[in-house]
Amino acid sequence: MSRLDALTVRESNGKSYWTKIGAAFPNKTGAGYIVRLDAMPASNEGRFTIHLREPLPKDGQRGGGGGHHSDAGFDDDAPFMSCDPALEHRVR
Repeated sequence: MSRLDALTVRESNGKSYWTKIGAAFPNKTGAGYIVRLDAMPASNEGRFTIHLREPLPKDGQRGGGGGHHSDAGFDDDAPFMSCDPALEHRVR
């Protein structure tokens, strides 16, 4: 496995909205992962939750259901504070 997507989810009106906030890469030693975030997840009752999932195929569709994130639930217009100063002009 080359990487995992780092996602956060928010619930609204009975629906789940997934937002990709970064990625996790296997450590060179094989023990654990390095997580790189482009944004921080919102707090939910004082907890910050990040879901690590296999990336979607290039067509954006994942077969078999299984409760994985889908492209339809991503909220790409959600504002976020970038951790990368090079992206700061895109945030404002």
